[in-house]
Amino acid sequence: MAEPLNSSEASFLAVPLIREKSLGDLISQNFSAVGVATAAILLGFLYWAVLPKPLPGIPYTKKSRWQFFGDAFDFVNYSKETGEGFRWFATKAAELQSPIFQVFLAPLSKPIVVVTDIQELIDMSTRRTREFDRGGFLTGWVGILFPEGTISMASHDKFKDQRNIWSSTMTSQFLNSVSAKTIHQHTNSLVKLWSTKCQRASGRPFEVSDDLKQVTFDMIWTAATGDDLGLITRRINAASATGDVSDIGSRDEAVKFRNPSDLPEIVDACEILVEHLKNMRGSVWLAATKLWVWATPSWNRAWHTKETVMLQLIENSRNKVGEAQCAMDEVFKRSSLLGSKGRNSSSHREMIDETFSYIVGGHETTQDTTKWSMKYLTANQDKQSKLREALLEIWPTANAHNLPTYQEIISVEHPYVEASIQELLRIALTAPSWTRRTTQDVMVLGHRIPSGIDVFGAPSVQSLEDMEDFAIDPKLRSITSKPRESGKWVRETKGQYQPERWIDADGKYDGYAGPMLPFGAGPRGCFGQRLARMELRMMIIMLVLSFEFKPIPDTYASFRAEEVINRGPHITYIRPILRI
Repeated sequence: MAEPLNSSEASFLAVPLIREKSLGDLISQNFSAVGVATAAILLGFLYWAVLPKPLPGIPYTKKSRWQFFGDAFDFVNYSKETGEGFRWFATKAAELQSPIFQVFLAPLSKPIVVVTDIQELIDMSTRRTREFDRGGFLTGWVGILFPEGTISMASHDKFKDQRNIWSSTMTSQFLNSVSAKTIHQHTNSLVKLWSTKCQRASGRPFEVSDDLKQVTFDMIWTAATGDDLGLITRRINAASATGDVSDIGSRDEAVKFRNPSDLPEIVDACEILVEHLKNMRGSVWLAATKLWVWATPSWNRAWHTKETVMLQLIENSRNKVGEAQCAMDEVFKRSSLLGSKGRNSSSHREMIDETFSYIVGGHETTQDTTKWSMKYLTANQDKQSKLREALLEIWPTANAHNLPTYQEIISVEHPYVEASIQELLRIALTAPSWTRRTTQDVMVLGHRIPSGIDVFGAPSVQSLEDMEDFAIDPKLRSITSKPRESGKWVRETKGQYQPERWIDADGKYDGYAGPMLPFGAGPRGCFGQRLARMELRMMIIMLVLSFEFKPIPDTYASFRAEEVINRGPHITYIRPILRI
């Protein structure tokens, strides 16, 4: 039997055991510390890797460099507060005091370069087209709605073929003989609608946003497809069925008219699709939002309705004989002609997408510009009267019951009339920006921009009353831009509606009196700009001859904007007096 250890022996033997245990703990603790440190380093590296990466030398907001979402939430919050997302670019230009800067609007994406100088933007769009092309944000955004439309395409051979097929729909011959007739007919229907409301309102104001939304949709739908949806007739019937409004109270209190409830299914479908498009633009992560939109039942139902209706209209147009009555007819005629010569013609998918982009683009632009026109003409009674006086010089007996024909309207010009239309296009800022993508390394205003970077043009900055134009050293401009200096607006007046700015010292209309870029420029500018100008011009002429738009209470006179596809007013009230 072993003898028990005395106390000194036990102490001696215990020391190594204690030391061995402490060393194991120490090793374990060291491994834990190393693991934590390694994880921290990896997380730090990962965080750095996903942060925005600024382009060297181009101004940006410093704090955004260290935020995963960059400037995205600033942009979204500003949009929600003001209704005008693209005016945010003006605030950035003012903050950074630069006509060129970069922003970070989506995680894990390259910066976007913003250029605000119109002279440089025109140069980029018209004389540097090999360096800047369509793509990037715009393609990712509108491409969901028009996957095979030229608005979503880069400038490759397919784009050129498709644009060539549609080119005849924007010729003077087609616009003056076919489109003008449709515009005139639908504006006449709008005059009848407002005449009905005028009589029932007894001098009180009323909201016309939906009136203009539906008349312009019906107008462009008919111009594109030849199919009249009868939306204004429905509104006339609904307005006539509105109860007695003679005792609603104050003369300044707005009248509320009934809205029709039996709209064609295609109208609701188009509205749903456009609303989804709006939500996508306001997203801080476009790619993720697009996947969500594709999965929503409302999008899929609306898409199916649109496809079904468009396919039927295509077949109807394909089988027509005789002269073209709409854009679709004209395209089939031209496509058949090109096909007989061995040239490419449109597929069903291309036909649907190009026609639908013609409709949506034309509708959004025209309805918003016409709404702004009503607001500015109402707010500027002297300019409205002067415009009417100019029109009455041409047609002395014109009124709501005796309007000039569409042939008469398109065949005459008057300096003040043309200046008024130009000024309405300028101040409306309906399309406040455009986008391009660099196809190679480029220099813009002295800054290098690599290939594959989205460039936002924000020409609207030069039309904002609170922005001074930047003084740019001519040495920084491109070789093609230098000799093409354009006029400048006076800061104190550029936010005001002043048609006179477009009339020169000899009393002649000068469409190049100052900076303005409402439709973009060059081969990738707005395809339908000639149609849009014709629509606005004919509508304003007929409406100003038919009504006097009297002042309205401040409650209904807000100029707050909202952006769907383009920039439009949040509310549009008028107080028309019928001219007979």
